[in-house]
Amino acid sequence: MYALLLRMSTGTQWVSLALGDRFARWSRLSVEFALNQGLAQAAGMISGLIYVRLMPVDQYALYAMGLSALTFLTVGSDLGLTSALSYFWNQRVKAGGALEPRIAAVRRLRLVFLLLSSVVCGAFLLKTAATQNLPMATVLACGGLVVATAWLHTLTTTDLLLIRLAGKLRESYYCEGAGNITRLAAAVAMIATGMDTAIFGLFGGLFGALAIWTVLQRVGRPPANSALPIGRETWREVITYVVPMFPTMIVFMVQDPLVLWLALTFGGKAPLSETFAVGRIAAIYAVMGSFIITVVAPRLASIGNDTRLTRLTGLFLLALVLLCAAVMMVAVLAPSTLLLLIGPKYAHLDTEVALSLASASFGLLTTFLAIINRLRGWIRLEPVVAACQMVAIFILATHWSFDDAASVLGLMVTLAGLSFLGAAATNVVGMLAPRIVRAR
Repeated sequence: MYALLLRMSTGTQWVSLALGDRFARWSRLSVEFALNQGLAQAAGMISGLIYVRLMPVDQYALYAMGLSALTFLTVGSDLGLTSALSYFWNQRVKAGGALEPRIAAVRRLRLVFLLLSSVVCGAFLLKTAATQNLPMATVLACGGLVVATAWLHTLTTTDLLLIRLAGKLRESYYCEGAGNITRLAAAVAMIATGMDTAIFGLFGGLFGALAIWTVLQRVGRPPANSALPIGRETWREVITYVVPMFPTMIVFMVQDPLVLWLALTFGGKAPLSETFAVGRIAAIYAVMGSFIITVVAPRLASIGNDTRLTRLTGLFLLALVLLCAAVMMVAVLAPSTLLLLIGPKYAHLDTEVALSLASASFGLLTTFLAIINRLRGWIRLEPVVAACQMVAIFILATHWSFDDAASVLGLMVTLAGLSFLGAAATNVVGMLAPRIVRAR
């Protein structure tokens, strides 16, 4: 009996020590993230608020169109390739195998995808310029800045992910911090010079991306593997994993820019500017989203035990739900406090700020679930989910009013909620019947 009690006591102590060690490790990661990224994220948010407060409504509408195009190109140059790297890293942790040829394949495909998405984006920008009678020279200049920024993002994001997967989080913080601080410097320069134009703001984004690339060269970026031969089997593995995600990524890439384009086309510059302005308040989610992408996702990719991965997924999801609920309470009970951030021009947007934060809440939860689903290879149902989302976009957009920002944001909330349901359904099916959704 004494021996049994001793074993039980020893086992309890071991579990307590293990849980304590795990809690201490995540606490250390969280504190380090807060210390290193707090300044960087604050700099990024402040620069965005400076732009929204300083730019005239028409210039901010053009700036919003440029940032939407940048989002389009950033997603279009990826199309699931970043998720593929995390998946292959996790598979190497479980079963071993070479990763370098897959990295080389991802780099080359990203450049090809960027070229294709740039052609599509350029066509849309020219169409919008003609429809809205915008100065063609200004639109072309904005388009060139956006493409250059997206090209730099394509060069750096793969390396940043590899650094994080290798556990070198601090180095990645230095890179992102340099980018955000450079953008803040550009925003301060806007105040000093009075050049409150969209082109000046987009130049700030370009310089920020250039700063990230420059620091990345100094902190020890992963080898480029540009001359590494890529075998047919490697191409097959990468493309087989990525292809099922194409429809979902295309929907994600097109959805918000399409809504904003419809707002500009049928509502004019004011609804677009107001929609994007309250979206700057939703940037408070950027810190948590960055924590998920920078810290949580790489750590989860290094876990080879599926049971532990499922448990941690549930804990993080619960924490995110509680966070979103707290933010929504503030938005509903004290919207005027949040609207102080974007200035008196937008002080009347009480309903709009709540809708914007609701859309951002769904987006944050969807991002986390999508990362988990792709990390575990649960991607076979993504074409079905994407098809349902496309149908919903077509039906809703053709019957929706775009007269004001509240209507535009209402559509965004609806579409974001549907995206969350699709990601959640995939996750549930993956846990109950993984064979149905697992990559081949």
